[in-house]
Amino acid sequence: MTDSASQGIASDGPPAYRPRSLRISAVAFLLLAVPFLVFGGMMLFLKARVELHCDPGGCQLFHLSVLTKTRVELFPVTEIQGASVDRNRSSRAGAEPLYRPVLETTRGKFPLSYRWLDTEADAERTVKVLNRYRANPLAANGRGFILFHDHRRSPLFVGSAFSAVGVGLLGLSLWLALKLRKAPANPRG
Repeated sequence: MTDSASQGIASDGPPAYRPRSLRISAVAFLLLAVPFLVFGGMMLFLKARVELHCDPGGCQLFHLSVLTKTRVELFPVTEIQGASVDRNRSSRAGAEPLYRPVLETTRGKFPLSYRWLDTEADAERTVKVLNRYRANPLAANGRGFILFHDHRRSPLFVGSAFSAVGVGLLGLSLWLALKLRKAPANPRG
């Protein structure tokens, strides 16, 4: 009788791990995870909410992301010249115009919305409140107010989805790396 191993017949045992292919797979999934994590992080740090905090002394302009808040400028009442609505045409043929409220100061114009708005009424509402404030900053009896346009929902969903895929790929890469550590040594490499 002859031995089956000496004749080159495969045995019924579990297949041997291939450390080289595991190493390549772990690195490939790691490299694939990096763009997902970077883009997801960029979306979560995208400052898509614009807030204007006003009180009798002046206004502060803030830009907010899902994770951060940054004060852009501080405007004393004397620097505020008013507010207006900028109009722009969409790049699509036959599309309706787009609108954005803008704060006009002695230092220039500052948009009060991260993106262009579809309806003029939304932009006009912000402009009316700001122009009423500029006409009489003390009318609120010392109380302040906040105007904002929040467009963080889309970046939150996209950033979360990309980050989740990136974390999943990173986890798969780590799992393959752990599997590689437990793999028996392969004499063929």
